[in-house]
Amino acid sequence: MSNQLSSLLHLPVRVPEPQPTLQAIELGHRLGKLSRRPRQIFLLSRLDGLAYADIARFMNVDIARVERAMLRALGKAHVPGAADTPSAAIQAAIQNQASRWYVHLQSPAATASERIEFRHWLDADAAHLSAFQNSERLWRQLQAPASLLGASGWHRRKRSVYLIWCLLTAFICSLMVTAEAIS
Repeated sequence: MSNQLSSLLHLPVRVPEPQPTLQAIELGHRLGKLSRRPRQIFLLSRLDGLAYADIARFMNVDIARVERAMLRALGKAHVPGAADTPSAAIQAAIQNQASRWYVHLQSPAATASERIEFRHWLDADAAHLSAFQNSERLWRQLQAPASLLGASGWHRRKRSVYLIWCLLTAFICSLMVTAEAIS
């Protein structure tokens, strides 16, 4: 009987994961330069899909700190153009404001009046809409670099567990060195 069933139940063929693109690797390197906590907050948001309130609760920080970390991550990922001209500096300022809006609107701290203010800001100039769409596009592109950075799952562990693990490892290594020195 099991012989008859085995021919009917074929295992799915494992599809190899696509190789990361050069752009994903470059973005991963830039995001890797973030300090540990902003990188961890970014990965919890991007890979695990946690809301800002859940991330704040998990990491024992306030929501404003989560917003700042996400803004830093978007800032690291954004490649500014040459800021030699005044128009480029204005574009960079608009892009920075669009990133701030993008991050803040995902927060539970965003009020209805702030959402209305955002809508007025967005309608005020076509450059605002373009910058906001650029922030959205960049956010979508950060999935592959986040997968590279968080492949080991380190971002799901709390720092205290990580510190205890480091201290325990250092203690065991010191015991081994001491035992070798005595013998």
